[in-house]
This record gives sequence, C-alpha cells and structure tokens, in this order.
Amino acid sequence: MTEILPLDRLLQTPVALLLCYPRFDAGEAERRLRELRALGVEALELRGRHRIGDLPVLGKGHVGVVVAARVGAASAALKIRRVDADRASFAAEAANLRMANRVSVGPRLLAASANFLMMELIEGDYLTDWIEGLAPSEAGRLRSVLRRLLDKARRLDRIGLDHGELSRAHRHVIVAGDEPRIIDFESASTDRRVSNVTSLAQYLYFNRQMRSKVGRILTTETEALLRALRRYKRSPTDQTFRSLLGVCGLA
Repeated sequence: MTEILPLDRLLQTPVALLLCYPRFDAGEAERRLRELRALGVEALELRGRHRIGDLPVLGKGHVGVVVAARVGAASAALKIRRVDADRASFAAEAANLRMANRVSVGPRLLAASANFLMMELIEGDYLTDWIEGLAPSEAGRLRSVLRRLLDKARRLDRIGLDHGELSRAHRHVIVAGDEPRIIDFESASTDRRVSNVTSLAQYLYFNRQMRSKVGRILTTETEALLRALRRYKRSPTDQTFRSLLGVCGLA
C-alpha cells in the first residue's frame, strides 16, 4: 500500500532524509522544501522496488534518489539530487533530457530546478525482468520491443547525444505496455562519440546474462552480428542500421 506524505508533514518524519540523502541537514532540507513547492509538488508517495533504509523508492544512484511525487491529481517521478553528488545542479541532465525528448526518447521532462527533476512517471518492468516473463512462443513480442528499443538508440545517435549507460542497460530500460523506454540520462553527453546503438546491441546480444535471456527465445548469428556492428560503428548511416536490424532478425 502506498503511503502519501504531504510536504507540510515531511520534515517531522524519517522521510525527510530523502530530501538530503545521504547526510540530513535541517537547513538544506528547508531550502529544498521551498524549491519543491515552487515546482508544484504537494506530496511524496512512498513506493517502489528499491529501498533506502526502510523507505521504498523508485530508484537510487550516484547522483540522485528517485521517488514518486503527487502534483495535483497526477503522479510524477521526482529525482532528488544527493548532497554528495558530483555535480552542483541538474542543469546539464535537464538539458540532455530535453534534447532526448525532442526525438521522443526518455521520460518526458515536466519541470527542473537545481536540486530536482520532475518527469513523467514510467511504470513497468525492467527489460531483463520483462524478457524473463516471456514464453518461447512470444518471439514476435520480443522482436517488436527490441526493434523499437534499437530505433530509439538510433535516434539518440542521430542527434549526437550519447546516453552513456546502455552497455549496462539492466536498470536503464523499462518496458511499459510493450513499449521500451530508455531512462536515466545523468551520464548523457554531447561531448563524446555516440555509441548508443552499438552499446545497446552489445548488451543485448553479447552480455552473458542478457544473451542467455534473449537466446532462449531468439537466435542470432554472432559473427554476422559482429560484422554488422563494425560496419555501423565505422559508418553510422540508416543503411548500416537497417543491415544491423536485419542480422538481428528485427527488420
């Protein structure tokens, strides 16, 4: 059961730690509470598959903690900057997410401030868990999801935005209603060579655990795939991308 905690009660509860994780500071918590109110947040929702102590959250990383937040009658995903984060604000991540949104990739950015990102709440299963739940007879569903996922990686390649974590995508892709969604752009950059398609394909077909999960349902010829990846890496065009999809059986 989800517990909804209004902001005016937040600082009197253990949930206040989430505002200043991992070291609580009363002054900073007050400042962040004002920042939250300016974004229109009315309450936090305690739910999610991850935990900080006894508190359920949607996610936890090196830069932020993600919780569900109530904004009017709707719920949103709220990313809270950790006080020990390696960056002073979410400005760069917000800019990169806006860039991804322009090609219909990533959770939709709703609002941003120095210490908070408010985004569309995507509810579904991590890609690895979703694939584990498929029967061998559902190859068509898997092909459709992988095709759309690689297409989104291609869109990021085309705009010059490298996600940075797709070679370890187990916590960066959520499948919601058979639609794959790439999340968490905190490591994204336009300052390095893009490798979204190649990183994602290597994760799907060459990572030992993922190869086993995908291979239970689909078969891929490894040497042909390696050649297709090398061609795409040398010349990332629509033609080499279509060729890669063909080798994966996703054309």
